[in-house]
Amino acid sequence: LLAFDGLEWGKIRPTDVDLSLDFKQRLFIFGELKSLGASLTMGQRIHLEGLVKGLRAGGKDAVAFLAEHKTDDNAHDVHVAEAKVVSFFDGKQWKPPIPKQNVKEFIDVCRAEHNV
Repeated sequence: LLAFDGLEWGKIRPTDVDLSLDFKQRLFIFGELKSLGASLTMGQRIHLEGLVKGLRAGGKDAVAFLAEHKTDDNAHDVHVAEAKVVSFFDGKQWKPPIPKQNVKEFIDVCRAEHNV
């Protein structure tokens, strides 16, 4: 585990991103995985939204997503490709993917939509 002790500037503290992809510097995808039913922390939400908005303002395509998995203990790997995407941020709002998709399917759809 990472300990971010001593890295605070007022209310600003580091957060990690579970998944980060860069497709030819044209499409950026960020993902956070949580246990079934858990949600993003306020800091994670602010950070992911900031990344997406900043990249889009610079002329790039970007999206962030939240996916959930059913692995409850540290003795087993989380198979990220199979985790279910519960919502994604498109630069304006968080919304569920339609149809429901796992992480691999979601990324493949994003790539197809942005031709990368």
